[in-house]
Amino acid sequence: MRDLFVSHLVKNHPSLAQENLSELVSPQLLSPYEIRLPASVLKEAQSFVEATYLLRESAPYQKYLSAEIQERGLSDPGNKSICMSYDFHVTSTGGLKLIEVNTNAAFLAMGYEMYQFRQRPLPVADFDFEEIKRNILLEMSLNGKSSAGSFSVAIIDEEPTQQRMYIEFLVYKSWFEKWGWPTEIYDYRNVNDRAQFIYNRLTDFYLSDESSRNLKDRFLKRDVCLSPNPFEYLLLADKQRMIDWSLEKFWQDLPELSHLKSVVQKSLCLTKDLDSYQAEDIWAQRKGLFLKPKRAFGAKQSYRGASISRKAFDEITGKDFIAQEYIPAPEVTFKTPEGPQTFKYDLRFYVYQNRIQIAVARIYQGQVTNLRTPGGGFAPIIFE
Repeated sequence: MRDLFVSHLVKNHPSLAQENLSELVSPQLLSPYEIRLPASVLKEAQSFVEATYLLRESAPYQKYLSAEIQERGLSDPGNKSICMSYDFHVTSTGGLKLIEVNTNAAFLAMGYEMYQFRQRPLPVADFDFEEIKRNILLEMSLNGKSSAGSFSVAIIDEEPTQQRMYIEFLVYKSWFEKWGWPTEIYDYRNVNDRAQFIYNRLTDFYLSDESSRNLKDRFLKRDVCLSPNPFEYLLLADKQRMIDWSLEKFWQDLPELSHLKSVVQKSLCLTKDLDSYQAEDIWAQRKGLFLKPKRAFGAKQSYRGASISRKAFDEITGKDFIAQEYIPAPEVTFKTPEGPQTFKYDLRFYVYQNRIQIAVARIYQGQVTNLRTPGGGFAPIIFE
């Protein structure tokens, strides 16, 4: 499958022909299978996205977070975040539970290519990739920049050529240049100051590292339109928000937003702060919990409560960790060349503002999502 997918990419993006794509595309990047789900799942995800975006846009919500915004030295840049995602598990009753919101999500562009390559219908029928162009033009306008004519674009990450999804940066570069925008891929420490729009894949979400200072200064001065950006991360993707949304006091303090409570909490895993005040209760309940850092990404430093030692638990208590209701990944059985095998999967919905644009499944075996499982990888979702 990899060789055929590489041929598809080169056909759609001739500039990729000069790259060694066989080294850039993992053999397990794409799964040969697909996930079929009822259309109600897509509808529930869209309702959750709309509800949290209404929170994000409301003045009372931003006022509620004003101390945190000020503490982090942030201000509203005007623009939002392109290519972000909401990741979910499907429950045993067919509902959704949020794993995390991810402002710097990978695989939207590659997901679009995957649906074309696999000849499967897009989950959102009226989406096409030109919508990303319109999103970026809107981002520029919201940030106070002129979007007329051509402007320079930078795609940034830490050591981008070493990233597992470097191939996707090349695909984005191809699209951006088709749209008439000169584009370069940079390590975030070396980004050209002439870039007017930056597509940001860096996982220093708050640009708090000393090495990010120049980038953060340019962002705060609106010298550049940065998307995704730290302000959007604070409003939606910092896992402290999942704690807030779980608290009755949050909704009591924001009565004008109470109509959103049922929609948000329906798809929300109960989430608590792993602090010293709640540590003993959380330890007692640990077998039904998943413990992870508030501001890491993926499965870094995450623990199943059922398997963590008391020593490790004590070491992470009070260290910006959350305790989240454990919702096991759903399972599905496929016929493989080796016979029937059971896989796990999760769902990723890519979003701009309040609209789902595309969705993919990540199929895997083991404890966490990975691109190492034979038969696993990214897969289309068919909503029926």
